[in-house]
Amino acid sequence: MTDRDSITSVDFSAPRRMTGNANRALISWQKSALQILQENWQSLLGSGITLTAVSTDSCVARKAIGELADPGFAARVLIGEPGFPSLIAFSDRLVQLIVAEMLGVTLEAWPESRPVTPAEESMVELLFGEVARSLSMAWPQVERLNCQLEGVVARPTRSRIYPPEEVMARTVVEIQTRLGRDEAFIVHPRSGLASIGISDLSSGDTSVPRPASQLRQLAEKLPVRLAVQLGTARLSLADMNQLNVGDVLVLEQSVRRPLQATIEGQRHWIGTPCRLGQQQGFRILGNVDEQGGRQ
Repeated sequence: MTDRDSITSVDFSAPRRMTGNANRALISWQKSALQILQENWQSLLGSGITLTAVSTDSCVARKAIGELADPGFAARVLIGEPGFPSLIAFSDRLVQLIVAEMLGVTLEAWPESRPVTPAEESMVELLFGEVARSLSMAWPQVERLNCQLEGVVARPTRSRIYPPEEVMARTVVEIQTRLGRDEAFIVHPRSGLASIGISDLSSGDTSVPRPASQLRQLAEKLPVRLAVQLGTARLSLADMNQLNVGDVLVLEQSVRRPLQATIEGQRHWIGTPCRLGQQQGFRILGNVDEQGGRQ
């Protein structure tokens, strides 16, 4: 019999997450931005802080905004041209901890919630300005993406920035401080991401525009590792222990047989070794299909 409690419920009305190149492009961009932001914030603080993206999903704005920390603060950043608003939201206690560190105050426990002073508000704007700058610097294209801090949003759960049912891309960020762990959220409207080339038709969301040429350019910059294996040799452990400098190993690869280039363990090309200046090279002779046949 089927155990009803063991069945995981699925909300088919929820928007599907981005997949494929669009999802990888978004994750790569945000990962680079968080690394830059971490370095910039650490230069302002007296102690270390780490920021790590742990998950990315899609949901409607009503849910994305409603699950932000309250009380809290958010950087409202205008991205692209003419600029769509995104929120990068932090808890009140984290912001107050960072501001205290900037002032040289050592706290032994998480601070209690309270209104920030005008001087502290200026420091929050400085911190959130680094958020916008990091998003711009992390953009992988040659021309830097326009990202400007439009303002600091207090109590972002009460904001009315997006229509309630607008589809959003939401990333959970884990923040590790000397007092422990906290969370932040990066919230982008999917339609805004599409305007800068990050979208995915396979998501099934017809409200998201067709990917622009920028998406292809962004995806093509994602790194892949290509490996070319010269050959292999089989020998006993005793023979291996007797090897000395100058010894020559006879490989199982014939000199007349072309080498294979692989990506993620899958064969893609065959070719021959060559030399380019002081570097080893690989001259492609043909493609290899998934069954290993030459094309």
